[in-house]
Formats: sequence, C-alpha cells, structure tokens
Amino acid sequence: MEPILEIPIIARGRVIMPGDDAVQFRGRGGADFRQADPHKHIHDLVLGDTAKLRDLHDTPMLEIIDLFVELGKRLRLDDNELLQQSFALALKAGGLAEPILRGVYDALPHMFERGMMTGLVDKTIGLDYIDGWVPGSGPYGNVSIRAVGTRQLHITAGNVPVVAAMTVARAGLTKSDILIKSPSNDPLTANAIARTLIDLAPDHPVTKHIAVAYWKGGDEIMDSQIVRTSRIDKITTWGGMSSVRHIQKFLQPGIDLTALNPKYSMSMIGRDTFASEAAMDEAAIGLATLAGFYNQTACANTRLVYVESDTDDASLERVAELGRRMVAAYELLPPLLSVPFTAPNRELEAEMAAVALEDDFYHVEGDTLNGGFVVSKFNDRVEFFDKLNNRVVNFVPVQNLTDVLKWCDDTTQTVGIYPESIRPRILDAFALAGIQRLVSLAGGDPMTVYANSHHMPPGSPHDGIEPMRRSVRWVVDMRPADQGAALEIAAE
Repeated sequence: MEPILEIPIIARGRVIMPGDDAVQFRGRGGADFRQADPHKHIHDLVLGDTAKLRDLHDTPMLEIIDLFVELGKRLRLDDNELLQQSFALALKAGGLAEPILRGVYDALPHMFERGMMTGLVDKTIGLDYIDGWVPGSGPYGNVSIRAVGTRQLHITAGNVPVVAAMTVARAGLTKSDILIKSPSNDPLTANAIARTLIDLAPDHPVTKHIAVAYWKGGDEIMDSQIVRTSRIDKITTWGGMSSVRHIQKFLQPGIDLTALNPKYSMSMIGRDTFASEAAMDEAAIGLATLAGFYNQTACANTRLVYVESDTDDASLERVAELGRRMVAAYELLPPLLSVPFTAPNRELEAEMAAVALEDDFYHVEGDTLNGGFVVSKFNDRVEFFDKLNNRVVNFVPVQNLTDVLKWCDDTTQTVGIYPESIRPRILDAFALAGIQRLVSLAGGDPMTVYANSHHMPPGSPHDGIEPMRRSVRWVVDMRPADQGAALEIAAE
C-alpha cells in the first residue's frame, strides 16, 4: 500500500510538518494526504499586527523582482524535488493528463522572468507608487499617493497549477502578506513554491510573508477565525459559486472581496466561414484549439459555438460538417495542449444520449473520449451547457451574431471569432454586454491559435479587472499647500 503523503503547513518561513496532531484529508482522485491540524495553527497562518508588514513595505521592488528571478530559475521540474512531488500529486488529484500537466509546470520558470515581473507591477500599480509617495503635479504638489501592501487570503483553484505561482508573484509584487488556502485538486504546488523560496532566501521579507495550508472548504471554524478585520484586509477567491457564497457570510466592512468566480467561454462563427473549404478548415482548427487546450478544463475553453446560419437541413448540415472537421482537428493538437481521454464522462454522455433521441431538435456526434459535438437545430443552447467538457461543444445557429448578446454577461470570459471580418461589428456591443476577452480563431496551426489567445502583455486585465491594483490600499498624503497654490485651486 502506498504511504500517505505528508504535507507541511508553511507559516512565514517556517515549515510545520505533520506531528501527533496530524489530520488526514481526502484529496481528489484518491490523492490523500496528511497535514498538521490547521485548527491548531490559526495564529501561525494569520499576521494580525499590520506593523509587521513594515519590513516588506520598506523593501525596494527591484530587490523583490531580483528574488523572484532567482526563484524562477529553481522552479524547473527536472531539478526541483519539491515540484516533482507536487507534480505527482497533481497528476492524481487534478484533471490534466501527464503531457499537458508537464507543459504547465515547464512554464513556471518563465512566469518569474524579469520582464514579466517588472511589467506586471509597473503596468497595474506603478513602480514609483509601490516604492514610495508620488506627488501630484503643479498646484497639487502637496498631495502624494502611495500603494500600500495588505493582509490577504487567497482561496485558490486547482484546475491549472499556474494559479499557485501567479498568487505568490502577485503577493510579493504588491508587498502584501498572504495566506493561501490550497485546493484539494492541487494541494501541493503553492506549498512547493513557498518551500523553494524558503530554501533560497529564508530570511527575506517576501518569504516571511507567505503562509500556505489546506483546510476543507466550508470549514466555518477556520473561516470565522481567519476572516476578521483584525487579521485580513483583502480576499481573492478562485473557487466555484458555493465557495464564494460561503466566504461572503463572514465579510464585514473593511474586508474587500475579489471573486474570480467560474467563467464560461465561447466562439462565434460568421457566415463567410462557409464560403470556402479552406476557411472551414481554418475555423475548425481554431475551434479545436480553443475547445481542446488543457483538455477543456480552463475557464477560457470554448464550450459553446454560435454560428451565423439558417436552420434548414442544408444549413445545419454545413454546421455539422464544421463540427466533424473540429473533431478531426483534435488529432492535430500537440500532446502538451490536449490528448484523448482515458475514461468517459458518464454524466455528459448520458446527456448527449438523451438529446440524441430528440432528433427533431438536436444532432449529436462523437463521444467524451475523443471529442464530439451537439448541433442545436434551433436558436438556443442545450440545457446542460454548463456541463460541457471532454472536448464536447454545442453548436448553436443564430441569424445574426448580435443575437448572442442575450447570453453574455460578466461570466463570459473568452470569445473566439472567425473570420476576422466580423470583429468590427461585434467588438463594442459585446464589450458592453460583459465579455472580457476577444481572440482570433485564425492561423491554421494549433500553436499559433493558442499563442494568439494567450500571449498578452504583463499586467493585462484578468477576468475584466486588475486584481493586483485591487489588492493594495491606495493612501493619500495631503500636506499644507502654499498660499498661492491654495488660491489657484480654490479659483478652479
């Protein structure tokens, strides 16, 4: 029998291994583990006294970036035993196949490159504002503004392990104290990164302001003890709606919640796509890439495809042919993006089988192992659209792409489009409706499509907001103005 993995609590530079008080937790996929009882270490996990943030507050940002650059060099999967252990556990507990997960871990060092770190803080907050007081100009020179670090709780998601690295980076770059509640499907990545940081620089202020632990979602004792204005200023939750609603019960004035709640993504296909075989093939490769990368476990994955099409038999057959080409294109995706599933999704297959019987309303092809699709024969999506997974999408015919606006809100994240000629007529309308990112399906090559949908400048908005900017406290220092400046301002 394989021994139960022991995971430490990370408490601001200290590694607290499971002892006599250890608790065994059930991870997903049978990935059980033991950890010191978090109920007995609440005071190790929270900071409390804001004066203890002064060491990080006074650390120059360039020094913090230097630290992260060195950290990135140590986050190579081939060299880091802690990450290797984390990788093995995430492989059991998460939903990503080995080549995809390996690609995700191989990306970790690049997340901490100097240009990435510098751009991330400068574009969202401003290096001058995080390092010191920035005075106004002209008659407002007596007024200075500074971005100040805060005490943060991050309830992270485990569908893609880069969330752990992103969370650690954002904490350091905002000069904030952070407590990370790890997810059950990735309980070790943030832990491994924090321990690597301890090995690298045990006494650095960034290291001294990172805590990592796991406790069960919905644990009211833990949450009621941690979510207090005396201990926490900001909360970021990546969890599902149930976890967001749970944590909201403990909110009170003085605690700011940023909810990176689940998002749904889609693609839109214009009529001109069907004008040529080449256009259909290009669109199919784009759809396969956006639906298939990370095996459709990410919020940015296409699950619904709205197609400008009539609903007569000939038109719907063209839509079905696009679906067949998409499924065929799944085989073109490199293993680091997507692979066939080894086990079927029984719940989704039951839904597909049920609507297949309603052949006046739906057309179904494929399965949850190699991918498939459902064509709606009328202008509406399937009732189980929120369960679409395993590289299965729903094609929905619409007379005009603007008809899709009624299905868009602030839960609509990434929208793929084809051909590019439709962009001018939909961009502003869909931006107002709530979408957060518009990307292209063009390119004809999976890696090109993937890069064009992910290659954003450091500091780009995330889910329609700037999380780092919200994570700091903006403080204004108003000193007496000289008489002339005061009169000038009053005259305005």
